[in-house]
Amino acid sequence: MLRTTVWHAVEQPDYGLIPSHLSHGPVPLRSDHRRLQLPPVATSIASPALGGGTNEPATKPRRTRDTALKGSLRTVWLIGIVAVGVQFVLLMLHSWYLWDHFDLTADFGQYSQAWQQIATGHLNPYDTTYPWFYPHYGYPFYQGDLELIMWPLAPLYWVWPHAIDLLIVQDVALAGSGLCVFRWSLEHLQTHAPNRRFAVAISSCVLAIVVLQPWTYWAASYDYHSEPLATFFTLLAGRDLWNGRRRGWIWVVFVLLCGNVATSYIAALGIAAIVSGRHRWRIGVVLVFIAVVWLGVVGLVHSGNGAALGAYAYLAHRMTVNDTLGGIFTIVTGVARHPGTAAHVLDSRWGQIYKFVGGVGTVGVFSCVGAAFSVIVLAPSALNSSPGFISDVGGSQNIMAVMACAVGIAMLATWLTRQGQSRGPLLRVGFIAVALALSIGAVAQTAVESAHWTPLSGQTFERVDSATASELASVSAQIPGNAETIVSQGVVGRFAQRHNFYPYLDVFANGQTVPLFGHVVYVVLLPNQGLESAPASGTLAAIALMRRLGARQITDRHGVYAFEWHVPRGQTELTFPPP
Repeated sequence: MLRTTVWHAVEQPDYGLIPSHLSHGPVPLRSDHRRLQLPPVATSIASPALGGGTNEPATKPRRTRDTALKGSLRTVWLIGIVAVGVQFVLLMLHSWYLWDHFDLTADFGQYSQAWQQIATGHLNPYDTTYPWFYPHYGYPFYQGDLELIMWPLAPLYWVWPHAIDLLIVQDVALAGSGLCVFRWSLEHLQTHAPNRRFAVAISSCVLAIVVLQPWTYWAASYDYHSEPLATFFTLLAGRDLWNGRRRGWIWVVFVLLCGNVATSYIAALGIAAIVSGRHRWRIGVVLVFIAVVWLGVVGLVHSGNGAALGAYAYLAHRMTVNDTLGGIFTIVTGVARHPGTAAHVLDSRWGQIYKFVGGVGTVGVFSCVGAAFSVIVLAPSALNSSPGFISDVGGSQNIMAVMACAVGIAMLATWLTRQGQSRGPLLRVGFIAVALALSIGAVAQTAVESAHWTPLSGQTFERVDSATASELASVSAQIPGNAETIVSQGVVGRFAQRHNFYPYLDVFANGQTVPLFGHVVYVVLLPNQGLESAPASGTLAAIALMRRLGARQITDRHGVYAFEWHVPRGQTELTFPPP
């Protein structure tokens, strides 16, 4: 558990820029030679808890802060737009490569199936991707994670009816998240930095970290997921609520549409608001309340299947728990009763946890925003019984913590300068120097981590060569849009825009059984390419089975084995041999 120490705010001069109405010459004097009583100036909003609120009385209404950037900070903002724009183009090119080479797995298929069904009038789409209740496959899509965001995204199908639209949306969200982090940091620094040069230096460090950190590229490489969209909306909500804008509550609604996992982001934002300063604690309480209520709604409509809370049941020394708010309560109380179990798992996976924090320079975690999101996002990923959620392929699951730590760099820097405010000149300069050194060190660490991790994102997911991709495109063109398909999970993503598709996983001890609905089934198997869970030996055995069943072989070129099989009358399932 992370303990956050809260320092009591003291009344101090503002570290922000001088308000424009106070910067035009000397203050006039009264006839008795006493200065006019000036309106009160807000004190620094750098939080006592590393990055939070003001020293205003709790009863004073919060005003919307003017966040228009001025002078050199506006120039830095324009440079940031160009830098993130270049990053967005690179993300788009990478997504096109993955799409063109069929490097899209079952996770992408799950979303593209629902997206296509909604767009074509099936407003309650059915997910047939994963055997959550094996041998039974699937459930209504909304019961997975209550990712209602797929309904607003569905009209994109009528702009361009290809599921690559989802990858483009994800790229927009990832690049937009970086831009939002940068803007939030600039606005914070403009108000709280001791001077403009300091603000420019720290914001430049934040920009470099946002563009260099590797986890944006990992998130873009692994299919489509709703977490990057939720991250973007959460950052927009946080920036607006921190600046006193009611518009932030609209972004909160969009976060909730991204599913029950995204709901935890609202809780984390609420916790950060509570500890950031006394004028935000009410907002924080409301955010936490909204998150708890929404998780209750998820349970009431039985939409927690995708969360798979059973993966945390071991923390309560149980075999399973309900996918409801009650299940979450059981897990939390289980951790409280048996903290040693959770501590052991976290300790054994510490390296996996730290790579996300280290990839963005580490120091941002020592802010209220960075700390809250690091705990709420990374701890559940690490405690899942499946190590995949905290592994490098879990970039999309954990990108919110990464972005929050990037915002925290600016907050930590201004908090440090505030500590030297009431001290002597030497100490004031010392605190500023420490803030600059930590920020520059964060850039250096991010660059080193990126040099290692960013190239691996391509190597991990780019598994299909051009000749095989061309053959897959030829096979895909021969399969009718309404036909049932069974495709190796490493390339199934582009075959998934149909009502009945099943990934060939071959992870069951007694073989994989797939239900049959149509009279003709198309089977596409790749033993040696794609990000496959099935061993090559198992896939070769499945190929031999299709030949024994008398299926017509469409192709066996470039590592692609495709079959058209006419299902015998009365047969309702097909069982592939075990691995």
